[in-house]
Amino acid sequence: MNNISHKTSKLILLISLGILGFIISQFSNFNLTYLMPSKEVQGSIIKVYDGDTLTILHNGEKFKVRLYGIDAPESNQSYGKEATSHLLTLCPIGSNATLKIKDKDKYNRIVAIVFCNDIDVNANLVENGFAWAYKEYSNAYTHLEIKARLAHKGLWKDSNPIKPSVFRKQEKLKEIK
Repeated sequence: MNNISHKTSKLILLISLGILGFIISQFSNFNLTYLMPSKEVQGSIIKVYDGDTLTILHNGEKFKVRLYGIDAPESNQSYGKEATSHLLTLCPIGSNATLKIKDKDKYNRIVAIVFCNDIDVNANLVENGFAWAYKEYSNAYTHLEIKARLAHKGLWKDSNPIKPSVFRKQEKLKEIK
């Protein structure tokens, strides 16, 4: 009898570990990227380009920063001006910012989680409907996008807002024609 319960316990443990492994693998992009240790840099905001790009001044040097894990509407796109305005409200010119650097992109911009006044700016933009969670790079903000969609916040007031990546492709096609 003891032998059967010991085998059953081992089987349950193995199944549990398998399920846990599967769950972790499904969310590994979120856990391993968003939560991994990041180099922190502080600076002051000197320019906001649009809803997901800004420049900071750090030790006398300018750094262009792309907000990690989000994609805000382009400036000439619906809700683009609102996204830029919201970013400026969170991080006014001259204010201090803390960057948790995640990477550099193909344009040599720093990719970072930005904090102004202890607010996760990236999360705030998605949560208030001023940006999409950029699922191609991270699932860190997906749950906030879902909340914003359900509450019809910001760009989610529209029934079918156009993702910035799709908008950019459409604009390139217009240039070709």
